[in-house]
Amino acid sequence: MNIYAGQSSLRVSARTGTALSDVAVCEIRFEKPDGSRGAWTAFVSNAERGIVSYDVVEGDLDQAGWWRFWVFVTFTDERSAFGDAARIYVREEGW
Repeated sequence: MNIYAGQSSLRVSARTGTALSDVAVCEIRFEKPDGSRGAWTAFVSNAERGIVSYDVVEGDLDQAGWWRFWVFVTFTDERSAFGDAARIYVREEGW
């Protein structure tokens, strides 16, 4: 499946590799092609399988090129965990 800059009908999901219970904060963090970083507030979409998701809105995917995405979770007991980064290419419309 291709992803395009400016696309807003998309759900970004990532599997953490561990069951997710007692999650206080869940983010999908990213690095854009220009090197700037940010985070989207995500939700646990499947606690047993350890999947977190974020529904992209207009303006989120504002650059074409290679993006990096990873998960950051903080549990209610204040422990935190990072996931491995995945590189995803976001295309220009029409390519």
